Amino acid sequence: MKRFVQFIAGAICPSCKEKDTIALNTNNDEIYCVKCDFKDKRPSEEGLKNTKEINVVNLHDFKKSKNKN
Repeated sequence: MKRFVQFIAGAICPSCKEKDTIALNTNNDEIYCVKCDFKDKRPSEEGLKNTKEINVVNLHDFKKSKNKN
């Protein structure tokens, strides 16, 4: 069975600076780069409130709003 990889669109790896290489491990809420060895915990929403440079889209919220239309 193939493993589904959920990428974070537009994210730039802080380590190798490649764009669109950051993926989310849904089992442990860890983000990682598929090009280098970067790994980190997924940023919390509280931690992102003070950050204007990052635009995070919750796919579950997007799907809910899309289904309402």
